[in-house]
Amino acid sequence: MPTAVPMSSPATAVKNPDGTYSVRIQHTAEGSVTTVDFTNPLFGEALAETYAAMLNGSAKLDAVLAKTATDVEAALPDLQADAKKAFAEAQTKAKALLADAVKDAEHIKAEAQAFFEETKNEAEKLLDDAKTEAAKLLHAAAAKIDPPAPTTPTAAPAKAPLDEE
Repeated sequence: MPTAVPMSSPATAVKNPDGTYSVRIQHTAEGSVTTVDFTNPLFGEALAETYAAMLNGSAKLDAVLAKTATDVEAALPDLQADAKKAFAEAQTKAKALLADAVKDAEHIKAEAQAFFEETKNEAEKLLDDAKTEAAKLLHAAAAKIDPPAPTTPTAAPAKAPLDEE
């Protein structure tokens, strides 16, 4: 990258008495001056005007960049502090969200466990009821197949003799 030409005042294009052009660049306020001659009679004026404009524009740009760099350097600690603060706030919010999520998950787990226990108890009750009902049905079916013995003795019917013929 080319280095900037130090200037204490803007560069100026000057017409010399012989018809050529020069660009006068004053480097310091004490009077350090450089002169760049453009001796071409056809293009000397255009070249000198363009060179002076380029030097002046470059000086303005360098000044703006220097000011911007200074402003950025001055603002950098504030920007870093703001970034750290924003990061800390985001981290705090993330931790709070995570804590809320864990709390919600524990609540859901407790509800699921309670539902499981309730369902298990209900299923056990239904199973006990089903066993009781099945026992009643089996007992009723057994009573129909094998009636209970009478409590009073009854005489057995006499058998008819068999004829053997």
